[in-house]
Amino acid sequence: MFERLTQTDNRYKLFSSGELRTVALVEAALLKGARRYLSDNGYLEVVAPHVVSATGSCEVIETLLELQYFDRQAFLTQTAQLYLEALVPFLGGKVYTFGPSFRAEARVDSRHLVEFSLLELEFEGNFEKLLTIIEELFISMMREVRSLPIDSEHLAQLNTPFKRFTYGEAISTLNLEWGNDIYSTDEQELLRINGNQPYFITHFPKELKYFNMRENETDSRVVNSADFIVPYGGECVGAAEREYKPDILLKRLKESSMYVNFVAKGGNPKSFDWYINAYYEYPYKIHSGFGMGLNRVTKFVLQLSDIRQSTIYPVNRATLY
Repeated sequence: MFERLTQTDNRYKLFSSGELRTVALVEAALLKGARRYLSDNGYLEVVAPHVVSATGSCEVIETLLELQYFDRQAFLTQTAQLYLEALVPFLGGKVYTFGPSFRAEARVDSRHLVEFSLLELEFEGNFEKLLTIIEELFISMMREVRSLPIDSEHLAQLNTPFKRFTYGEAISTLNLEWGNDIYSTDEQELLRINGNQPYFITHFPKELKYFNMRENETDSRVVNSADFIVPYGGECVGAAEREYKPDILLKRLKESSMYVNFVAKGGNPKSFDWYINAYYEYPYKIHSGFGMGLNRVTKFVLQLSDIRQSTIYPVNRATLY
């Protein structure tokens, strides 16, 4: 099963009908389990824009896909995070969206896609609540998948709470230096150490993360952030508590390498004004959120080695349907 990745003229053959059906059923079950959990817990699903300014970017501004958009600079969205954040005070403190994320990813390999599906949510609450929600949502999704006629023994063995490594503990275990990023090979080593069970890496240095992640109150070097790592899928969730004090938020934005690089390359420095102004105008509280890559979760469920096997229409530089 899932042996379809025969390369011909830099394009990839589609699934057999059985493989396609399996992936479609798993994706549908994952979404059903996620939506059930979110609905039961009072989250409102909203539609976020897909043609955006730079506020639709993640940490790596270089992977934005720019559009010809009349007489203005525009991009295909990488994340709906800032758009969801802005809605939190007005929509009951709990919102989420599901949609595509686009990255100008030149690599054609087993880990990267140009377009993939992203589930994102934001809520009023702190970092501890954030990790609990990720666990509960993930288990709800796995419970729904286990109703399918697939091999799900590895899903029955999941136990929460999942192991947490702080960034400091992770780099000490991996013999890395402070400030080093943690790559997929490092994640695999921690998986081996953790008995091939999902785990969190928490409290990354703020230089490695997005500008609006909230600084830890006892260690200003790090932010209250977390990556959730699963076998086969690797990092499938990026999460953080958000900074909500506007003066700090503005300072962090202007000092971020993302913003500096964007402006240096001719980007509009006013692109983030609407977002920052919202924090000056309205009484935001501590809030948190995350993005979950559906394809990487599917990859975990089906124990696949290649990201192109975990979506019906894998889009990368070599494929355009």
